[in-house]
Amino acid sequence: MEKFDRDLVATIQNLKADPDVIKALTLVKEQLPEMIELQKELALIEAPSFHEKQKAERYAELLKEAGLEDVSIDDHFNVTGRISGIGNTGKSVLLEGHLDTVFSFGDVKGVTVDEQGRIHCPGICDDTRALVANLSVLKALKSVGIRPYHDIIIAGTVCEEGLGGMLGMRTVLDSLEKKTEILASISIDGATNDRFYANATGMVDWSVTFTGPGGHAWTAFGIPSALHAACRAATLVADIELPTNPKTITTVSLIEGGQAIHGIAQKCTFKINARSDSQGALEELNRQMIQAFELGTKLENERWGKTDVIKVTYDKLLNIPAGNQDDNCRIIQAAKLVTEAIGIKPTFMPGGSTNANIAIGKGIPAVCFGRGGEEYGQHTVDEWFNPEGVEACEQKSILMLLTLAGLDERIKPLAETLK
Repeated sequence: MEKFDRDLVATIQNLKADPDVIKALTLVKEQLPEMIELQKELALIEAPSFHEKQKAERYAELLKEAGLEDVSIDDHFNVTGRISGIGNTGKSVLLEGHLDTVFSFGDVKGVTVDEQGRIHCPGICDDTRALVANLSVLKALKSVGIRPYHDIIIAGTVCEEGLGGMLGMRTVLDSLEKKTEILASISIDGATNDRFYANATGMVDWSVTFTGPGGHAWTAFGIPSALHAACRAATLVADIELPTNPKTITTVSLIEGGQAIHGIAQKCTFKINARSDSQGALEELNRQMIQAFELGTKLENERWGKTDVIKVTYDKLLNIPAGNQDDNCRIIQAAKLVTEAIGIKPTFMPGGSTNANIAIGKGIPAVCFGRGGEEYGQHTVDEWFNPEGVEACEQKSILMLLTLAGLDERIKPLAETLK
């Protein structure tokens, strides 16, 4: 049987028994039909990474209407606002979901609902559901008149997906840290009511380009080939011995090059995705991959008795930090307890690559809760969402926020005790 810190257990029990909190937990369920309609509306506002402006503007309107204070949109189109804490402490807890989706403009054709009540639309889950879940939390707290002790910041962040590289979370945290002490961060992303993430799988994407003079395949034979150098380097990358614990992976995922079937390639580029649950392991893998890029180039030149004919350049396209929190740290305990408090057995997922990575990388205690409910086909145009029972997400967020930020003067905030 797991052991939990007594003050965490007592705080969550007291919150669950508080009449105002009970009202808020009930309200998020009652509000669900309204929230589902807003979810459909927001899903129809296409927002590929780096193109979130329209969705950000609508989300900001909704947050203002619900009573969020100091709502603003920054230069990247991150949306942030504040629920003022009665303590005026200059400290805060962050709740966020991301605005962007993986889809291109034109992929969203409309919203349909099938006979089972499932809502079909690209982006209906990831992460539009999080945006309305956090909006619902805000509306419930405001409707009941609940005030935290520390501030609560609610944000819609940009560029979480793909080569966005979690830019939105980076810029939001950097900006907030100039104004407030962020004591903890809660992200909403991923499927189901029971899962949560609290450790960060780091990720690096590389673009590696080999160049040379090229020439006719017959008459210029003997000139080193950019494509051959790339293949030599890719083989060396594939042969790197990787640790299984912490889990670490790499793959050469894309390759293109050459200019004619009868020509020696002048240019070849490949791209690599590398990940690890350990920042140290990821940095060591990066070192070995760079060594492979350079050695593959050297071997191709030496094969033909040349030096520096083929040259290589390489750039990081994406660099997301890895990070770990102790499996029994207080924020993980709290995540488990609030999940159990609403009658669901928690599932603590290993690793994970979410906006929580950025907070963890900064040393901010962080968790990422699932959006709630049944989902299918995330990151495909066949994505659908079943809204039955999804209010569990909002209920967890309410209990977690008030555990960390406190409930006015009645229940002491515990965010400062997480480290």
